[in-house]
Amino acid sequence: MNFRTKLLIVVAVMIVVSVFLSSAITYLSARRHLESTAKRQMEQAVALIAKQSQIGLDRFKTDMELLAESRLVYNVVGSPSNDALVQEANLHFLDIVRKNNVYQSINLIDRDAWCIASSYPDRIGYSPMRQVVATRADFKAAAAGRTTISQVIFSHGTGRPNIAVSVPVQQDGKVVAVIRSILDLDQLNDYFLAPQETILGGKAYFYDPRVDTTLPEGWVIPDIIRSKPYMQPDIPDLPEFTASSSGVVSYSSGSGPRLAAFLKTSNPEFLFVVERPLRDVLAPIETMGKVTLATLIVMLLTIILAVFTMANPLLRRLERCMIFVRDIEIGFLDKRLEATGTDEISGLARGLNTMAQSLEESRTALEEAERLYRGLFENAVEGIFVTNPEGVILNANPAFASLVGYDSPREMVGRNVSRHYSSARRGRLLELLRTQGTVKNFEIVFRRRDGSQRTGSIYARADKDEKGRILHIQGILDDITEQEEIKKARRQAEEAELRSVRAKLEALRYQINPHFLFNVLNSLSALTRISARQTDRLIQQLSRYLRSTISSSESGFVPLGQEMGTIESYLNIEKVRFEDDLMVNIELPPQVMDIQVPELILQPIVENAVKYGTRTSDLPLKITIEGRVTDDNLLLVEITNTGRWVPTEDGEGVRKGVGIENLRSRLNLIYEGQYIFQTEEGDGLVRVVVGVPLNAGIRQTQSLGHDSLARASHSA
Repeated sequence: MNFRTKLLIVVAVMIVVSVFLSSAITYLSARRHLESTAKRQMEQAVALIAKQSQIGLDRFKTDMELLAESRLVYNVVGSPSNDALVQEANLHFLDIVRKNNVYQSINLIDRDAWCIASSYPDRIGYSPMRQVVATRADFKAAAAGRTTISQVIFSHGTGRPNIAVSVPVQQDGKVVAVIRSILDLDQLNDYFLAPQETILGGKAYFYDPRVDTTLPEGWVIPDIIRSKPYMQPDIPDLPEFTASSSGVVSYSSGSGPRLAAFLKTSNPEFLFVVERPLRDVLAPIETMGKVTLATLIVMLLTIILAVFTMANPLLRRLERCMIFVRDIEIGFLDKRLEATGTDEISGLARGLNTMAQSLEESRTALEEAERLYRGLFENAVEGIFVTNPEGVILNANPAFASLVGYDSPREMVGRNVSRHYSSARRGRLLELLRTQGTVKNFEIVFRRRDGSQRTGSIYARADKDEKGRILHIQGILDDITEQEEIKKARRQAEEAELRSVRAKLEALRYQINPHFLFNVLNSLSALTRISARQTDRLIQQLSRYLRSTISSSESGFVPLGQEMGTIESYLNIEKVRFEDDLMVNIELPPQVMDIQVPELILQPIVENAVKYGTRTSDLPLKITIEGRVTDDNLLLVEITNTGRWVPTEDGEGVRKGVGIENLRSRLNLIYEGQYIFQTEEGDGLVRVVVGVPLNAGIRQTQSLGHDSLARASHSA
């Protein structure tokens, strides 16, 4: 055996072994990849099917709720012996069953479980049916007022598994009957799952492997509906169905190994299964094995003929190209082949390099676009939503879910937005979208999941078809509750300032009046004959009082010491008038004199004490002003005078003064209920207590400025 032959044999064996090992490794890797991909796709498919089925069941439930509220049902419940009404209801129920093959029957049942109307009139008054229905949990729940979708139950009337949708019929808040529709399990499978078979390449099932299909001993199926026998899916009752709520299992059947993805829902508990024959999953690599075998034979013949010429280096380069292709296939797009020659392999390498470069650029652009879109959608501070024309939420971002009070957008998909704001406002929004296409700054009051209410502003756009019908509604919801509260606070602050201005004007009107000045001037006239010093002192007190009542601070607040200076000026003037008939005692500690209080907040109280105290008290009139700071950080000022309290209205309801009411309104606007204003009378004394917080209040008047007060004073 010459060297060439040995070399050919060695090379051939090496090629055969390497190709065999490569094929085996590729087969095992491909098998794991195909099985993993198939399992993942089946899990996604079963989750989608379960979601679609749940939405469909909710639609059936809604249809039955609407039927339960129909006038025809109310009439039959009110007059079950009226044959014409019952016949009309029977035909109506039968029409629904015929139009939608999913329904096996629709029955109207009274609270005693007797059938009073049905799509199959033979059931009316049928005693065996009553015996069974009375024991069903869904009927009991509906009789208690709850709409219920049952588990898969085995019908003793038809010998078939089905699902019951039971809806209470209520009148005046009481359950008077139950609409009980029966959904056939086979028909549900055909309705929800049969369309998926061509997509999945397998079979989808919706069933309960543990449903009790036994009948009572001696029971004969009445076959009222004349249904065909039910065939249980050829899937064993695997322990994984009980141990887990979802997953992928393998099992053997008469047709060979199979893969099945399952998902269980709760309340009610349903089992959804998507299964495929394992041979279908592995079909691509079986074909690849045949192709590999044929390639191996061709390669052996080619190598034997060209091993000492050009095949060996070309094959090595070609192998690098194949490895490069596999790298591209699994996603390694950053590698490149060396392509320096001018032959076909070099051209192939350059082409593969160009393809890899293009794929890498495309993937980078796609990832960037997806990242930007997802980032905008997920991280937007505005609530973004998409609904259908009926208001069902199709998609939402986390900000929207948070605004409405949900933890995740997934909790909102499938819900109707009418749960969160009034149907009247939604109707107005739809009307504007139909006519304008886009709506901006549409204000609504929406309810959060916890029942609290917020104010929102909607920007919405309608996607329409060529006929102008709305297909989808895309929108953004902004929470403007705080903005509205700021506006409200600003209005309250403006009203507080207006109250302050009015208080100033009232002070001017009541205090700077001809009678007051007349008394002061009379006192001055008398004093000029007696004492020039007292005359000068009275003029100074009058000047100080007039200056303090006319001027005001920009914030509307002054230190308590400044407020007391105004009051002392007023009392000194009155002291000149009343002399020994007026006794004043002021007991305020020095540490309270720097506390900020609203201007003229104590002046109306002191003026009332003098004005009404001199009328209702034995002279001399005694006035005491005391103040302190409490443990609750409140400044309390107590003004006491001898005499009686004079109400602000006389016996005929005529108002005699507005100073105290203005004072109370100002306190409420400034401190929003965080103040104290109390009046009491007893033992010949009138006591008024005013308490204001130490650290609150300037917020509503600081920013308003002094212009309006100046204008009001000037006009007064």
